[in-house]
Amino acid sequence: MKYLSKVLVVAIVLLAVGTLSSSIRADESLVGKFKLLHPTKWNNTLLPAGDYTLSRTGAAPNLLFVRGEKQTLYVTISGKLDCRTCRKELLNLLVQDDNRFVTSLDMAGFHVDFKVRQADREELGKAPAQSEQVAVHVDPN
Repeated sequence: MKYLSKVLVVAIVLLAVGTLSSSIRADESLVGKFKLLHPTKWNNTLLPAGDYTLSRTGAAPNLLFVRGEKQTLYVTISGKLDCRTCRKELLNLLVQDDNRFVTSLDMAGFHVDFKVRQADREELGKAPAQSEQVAVHVDPN
């Protein structure tokens, strides 16, 4: 009888853990995917070239999760996110020589600006900077 009780308890615990972890994953909504062709600095993190996904969760709506094969970044988003003029899904970059910095993200109905650090701005001041856009592909489901 003791053995049966232990097996039952273990089964209940495993079921609870499985249900909890799948509900956490289900709560995470995929916002989009993008590919960086060059290393790019986002806030204080240098993202290597490669494929990335963007997601947010209902549990932490002010966090944007950026995941790549070699790097994961958690970006705090704040301010006015609603954007009535944002129609294209784009990651906007500031480019100077071989340096790239994320400045903003546009999604349909969603916009967020990111600050380029002062030390990076000082470097940018030495040569003309250009803008570049990286398409973000959104899963229609």
